[in-house]
Amino acid sequence: MSLTLLTALLLQSMPAPGNVQWETVGTPRGGIAFAVDPASIARTGDRVTFRMRSLRDNPDEQGIKIAVIGYEMNCRGRTAAMTAIDLYKADGSFDHAIPGASFDDDPQPVSNDPVQVAVMTRVCQAPAAAAH
Repeated sequence: MSLTLLTALLLQSMPAPGNVQWETVGTPRGGIAFAVDPASIARTGDRVTFRMRSLRDNPDEQGIKIAVIGYEMNCRGRTAAMTAIDLYKADGSFDHAIPGASFDDDPQPVSNDPVQVAVMTRVCQAPAAAAH
């Protein structure tokens, strides 16, 4: 294994997006579609953690097409904070992670933006009753 590959694997903070069954949320806009990883949704009381993917129709100027973002949301308080960001190239290869210390991780209000409302509705919904 090359040192470059080993370094990239060590910096990647979440599972690769190709290994996830993503569930589309909201309506794509501005050439970006949004999805949630249902298997990542973990709720404790009013707090929920989850992973979301943004997928661009076309890569940005740095060649990034996919962002996988970790969030913690307070469903009752209607706030969310990013916990991790991993960025991927158009071919699905890992590019880099943005360390948590690099962005404002203070909880921000969830707005009435249709995508934010769709994400909150999906991740804050009551868990399905266990099958008997």
